[in-house]
Amino acid sequence: MNTEKKLMSLINSVRVLNSTRDLDKVLNQLIKEVLNVIEGSNASILFLYDKKINKLYAKTGAGFDLKYLKDILLKPGEGMSGKTFLSQRGRIFHSKRDTTKGMKDVSPKILDLYGKALSGFQYPASALCVPLISNKECIGVLTVDIYDKEIEFNEDDLKLLETFAVQATVAIENAMLFSGNERTKKMHEELSKVSLSQGGLTEITKTLSELIHCNVAVFNEYGDVLVSSSTEARKIAVEMVKNHPDLLHRVIDYEQTVIYEIVKLFNTKRGVYFFPIYADKYMIGLITIFLDEDAVLDPLDRFAVEQAAVIFALEMNRRESTAIEDLKYSGYILDQILHQEFNELSINQLSKLNIYENKDRKYISIKALINDPLLSFKEISVKKHQLLRLLYREISKVPFKSFVLDKNMELIFMFVFPTHFSEENIYKEMNRIFSLIEELAFKKFQLSILVGMGRIVTRLEEVKASYRDTIKCIDYLQTTNVKGSILAYNQLGIQRLFLKTEKNELNEYVMDTLGQIITYDKENDTELIPTLKCYLELNQNMAQTAKKMYVHTNTIKYRLKTINQILNLDSLDGRVAFDLQLALYIYEYLNI
Repeated sequence: MNTEKKLMSLINSVRVLNSTRDLDKVLNQLIKEVLNVIEGSNASILFLYDKKINKLYAKTGAGFDLKYLKDILLKPGEGMSGKTFLSQRGRIFHSKRDTTKGMKDVSPKILDLYGKALSGFQYPASALCVPLISNKECIGVLTVDIYDKEIEFNEDDLKLLETFAVQATVAIENAMLFSGNERTKKMHEELSKVSLSQGGLTEITKTLSELIHCNVAVFNEYGDVLVSSSTEARKIAVEMVKNHPDLLHRVIDYEQTVIYEIVKLFNTKRGVYFFPIYADKYMIGLITIFLDEDAVLDPLDRFAVEQAAVIFALEMNRRESTAIEDLKYSGYILDQILHQEFNELSINQLSKLNIYENKDRKYISIKALINDPLLSFKEISVKKHQLLRLLYREISKVPFKSFVLDKNMELIFMFVFPTHFSEENIYKEMNRIFSLIEELAFKKFQLSILVGMGRIVTRLEEVKASYRDTIKCIDYLQTTNVKGSILAYNQLGIQRLFLKTEKNELNEYVMDTLGQIITYDKENDTELIPTLKCYLELNQNMAQTAKKMYVHTNTIKYRLKTINQILNLDSLDGRVAFDLQLALYIYEYLNI
């Protein structure tokens, strides 16, 4: 073909490329026009670069079976096209020897797909590869092949293809922008329809799955599966939670844009895309898309899903707002139980919540206090909202009726259990739930929480007493140096009697009763106080005391004699023993 005809062919090709903004049509026209522009060419492939997976994927081609071509993924530097991508310079592979050398590092799997796409594997007799450059970045590679041994590409062919590639890049970018907007608009419209029709999160997820032809699941920010597009999608999502929890939490903690990972699920490798869902600048979940290992999510679809995440955020917020409103209503009922006399109104309201006064239930009151006095009001408001979402998540898992009363820095709970639950199991379950809440609140929101658990009662009228217990537990946690942040009322023992007494008064009682022994221990480096405590707790059994303290019985006898001499006592019996033991408990309480 002479120069004039080549130029005319190029001009016509550019005109055809600019005749539409539909990306698929542009790419199909582009790949056909290449064969018209480059004389003697038999086949061509357009590779586009996907930053997220760091691979070149075959977008379209001529002279190949697209069924197999679409599964070809090249790493940068792999094969003729991969090398051209890295160098960002056009290349001529003059002979079959050159093309064989250029493709020697291509994986057997890719070569197999390449052969199937050609209906029989063979290396090109000659090939041209040119990069598609936009803003100094390579967005893809255009490769043209000759399989006729009598024809060989030359420098003029390379220059012509490079000129064509410049115009093709502009056409591709314009079409991608237009198609991206159209794809995003369509996805928004379809998902919004479902949302407005009150289809809920499940139906929105199913609709997204149908639009992109992939399995989809939605996780919350704690890695729980909220909904899935199908039974298969749920199985895959559950497998992800079971076998890759670290990856899931790493993605959640990363809190950035889309993340792509290759993950082994059910002994099969899958490509997984994670799209963050944000509300008020905080991540509240993940849209997760599962593909076969060799499949890729079209970048236009990926962009559309990123934009559509806001619809998922709105639906998740709506769902949680409803749940939090339910909690607030239950709080109104709990407030009546705690602070009002029982009357016809409260009984009627309780009956609406399926709570009746009967002998088949047990009740426990729990109080959680946000123990961060240095936080600003704004910080507390934001963090407390997040904490409420966490509470809803955990409490919703409990198969028992629950009530939550929100009071500034406090959250008060009442749980209703069937009577066959033992007190031990109730406390165990409550401790498990609130230990997890306390741990996550600190890890996720840097909130410190103190938790007090009241006694277990069998009548609604007694819930007030259980609530008063929680206040004493919180007071104890705040006023002592005891380790831990969760305390049950039954763990307080006799120390519950000291909580409302001034510490100075308690200290005076201790010094009046035990002061001389305490001073003696400090001055002589002895262990009279521990010995006295152990002796009284073991019902004044000298042999058992010696055994527990790992000393000889004569040593215990000598220490007790010293105590009697210091305190001027004849014996440690009756009222004297009671006063000493009480003073020891107070001394322990003051020094925790």
